Amino acid sequence: MSVRTAWIRAALLASLAWLASGCAVPLKPGTGADFSALVEEASPALVTVLGPAGALGSGFVVADSGLVARRLGELRLVNCASPAYLERHGVPLAVADLKHHLAVNYASPLSGKIDDWEYIDNGRSVRVPMRSQVSVNNAEAYIACCLAGLGMIQIPAYDVQDDLASGRLVEVLPAWRAASMPISVLYPHRQHRSRRVQAFVEWAAALLVERMMLNSR
Repeated sequence: MSVRTAWIRAALLASLAWLASGCAVPLKPGTGADFSALVEEASPALVTVLGPAGALGSGFVVADSGLVARRLGELRLVNCASPAYLERHGVPLAVADLKHHLAVNYASPLSGKIDDWEYIDNGRSVRVPMRSQVSVNNAEAYIACCLAGLGMIQIPAYDVQDDLASGRLVEVLPAWRAASMPISVLYPHRQHRSRRVQAFVEWAAALLVERMMLNSR
């Protein structure tokens, strides 16, 4: 079992007691390139974020892979900043204020491409390049830079729920959030799916919906 993205990995690793049930599949923390190994090495399953039209990145499309994708739900994203940042730069009240603010840039581990700031406006996704002082390529550094007051971030609510509850981070622009992130399990075609992989898929689906505050589909 391969796990792509730190947010999903954290939720799954928090419930490893299931692995003692005898239905376990091998579970390992994954990197951004694990979807290629899934095909090449016939790994049992991959939990990941699927983009538009079933794309995983680097030209990989699920429909061309011989894999089956099961949608588990969607991760709600929030816009966050630290109190120290907001004290220095002010609180953005509308998307027009973004030009006066800084973002912590997130670079794709696969391509190095910087993600623009994104928000949904009347059902349409709008992307805005933001000024930035720092770029990172993993979730832990992304959150750490935000906590240090280096800029605003867009992150799954699950990943910063404790920081928001404690006041270490503050949600901003709640009416202009980015599109939710679709979470899926990929595995070989159903005729090749073993009982242990089927058991894992069912367990992972229930766990992630509960722990990661997924919006079910």
